[in-house]
Amino acid sequence: MLINGDLVRIPQGTVIIEASKDVVPLSVATKPRMGIVIDNKPVDEELIKVLFDDEVYLVDKRVVQLVGG
Repeated sequence: MLINGDLVRIPQGTVIIEASKDVVPLSVATKPRMGIVIDNKPVDEELIKVLFDDEVYLVDKRVVQLVGG
């Protein structure tokens, strides 16, 4: 189970959604990313908010991997 503040790895090919936009711009991670869990219980129970590249994104929690745990 992920908690706020956990360091996670987002694998290449993961669909990411920009959390700060009103419109839902989807993109796919072109390379693996490292991020920090900001909110593990947002509106949708399958998505978590992750901070990476100075932006907050929604990512499917089933594909993220906990680093060092």
